[in-house]
Amino acid sequence: MQGESNTWKLISGSSDRIGRNIYILHTQQSAWQQIVRGHQDNYYLTSVVRAIHALRSSAVGRMFRSEKIIFDGAAIHYQLDGDGDVLIMGLEVNSDYKPKGGRQATGLYQVQCEEVQGRPHKWTTAQDYESRMPLSHRWNNSHYAAVSGKFESKEDAGSMLINHISKAYRAGVKEHDINRQGNHYSLYWQNGNHKSDKQRDHLVSLIQQAVASGARVNWLVHGEGATTFVRAMQALENRLSPAPVAPAREKELRENLKLQTVYFSNPRGKETGKNTLEALSKKVGFDYLGTNINPGDVFHNPDARSATFGKGGAVIGAITLSGAAGTLGADDILKSFTQAVNAETLGWSAATLVAGYFVVRDKIKTNSGY
Repeated sequence: MQGESNTWKLISGSSDRIGRNIYILHTQQSAWQQIVRGHQDNYYLTSVVRAIHALRSSAVGRMFRSEKIIFDGAAIHYQLDGDGDVLIMGLEVNSDYKPKGGRQATGLYQVQCEEVQGRPHKWTTAQDYESRMPLSHRWNNSHYAAVSGKFESKEDAGSMLINHISKAYRAGVKEHDINRQGNHYSLYWQNGNHKSDKQRDHLVSLIQQAVASGARVNWLVHGEGATTFVRAMQALENRLSPAPVAPAREKELRENLKLQTVYFSNPRGKETGKNTLEALSKKVGFDYLGTNINPGDVFHNPDARSATFGKGGAVIGAITLSGAAGTLGADDILKSFTQAVNAETLGWSAATLVAGYFVVRDKIKTNSGY
């Protein structure tokens, strides 16, 4: 496409033609602009904005054939035009795209300290996952968060990783200040598949939210979770915001990232050697606190293996896409959106949701017009 038209409006791209230009339908322009403006305070909107800009470099498919990019709770439907640019047809909010439910679903959970009769304290993992970290909850002026490696359950991860957090940050906070009733930390629990792009992007969104708000976060990254964190850092190295920002804002975000500290506990996986983790953390902008290597983990950790065998150090109303609301009422639309992505905190009015760019799951077959 050679620039904007009456039908298509540019939402991402530039005249230098580095990457694909992304266009949206003019009937949806105000709604998409609202998503871009309001994404910083909401995980789901952040994911939408990231998906928009991911299409600049990763869009695949045949020209003029409907494709979609799927992420948590939603999908963006698009086509490639004759010039290879992306034409976004609409945003589908669909509960089928929500992370799989169940007690052990990958996601962000709150792990809380509780007093138990006969015991000083117990750390319990919540059953339901959250969409954002409660950054206002802090110990010693920082929020604490952990990225899990392999455990049998999120409950096991929650109860065990608090010990790793205590040891990693013992110089800055005393144990009795941690183990207080009502204290909690954020757990990014991964039920396997630590190389997943989706899990990487989820973690990136959580970090970006903290960066955008200038919050202090102390991270504990455990085991195979280091693989996810490394891939997240590689994404953050190129851009700290899901959408392009002015150089002054990018500089501000880089300064904010320095408020986030990271400590790796027995990391496993590709590119998780101690030297590699330290170099990448500092290059991206994290405050690198250290890496603990379990000397007995010779099968999974190259640094432990190197030390053991004495080798040199390893470096490591029905809605249509036309913009008109049909028979499905506004309340039904809002309910469908809420059920699809568990997004009660969006703060959007029902009137906004009938702007013509959502396709409600049970209406897709009969009302999608593309």
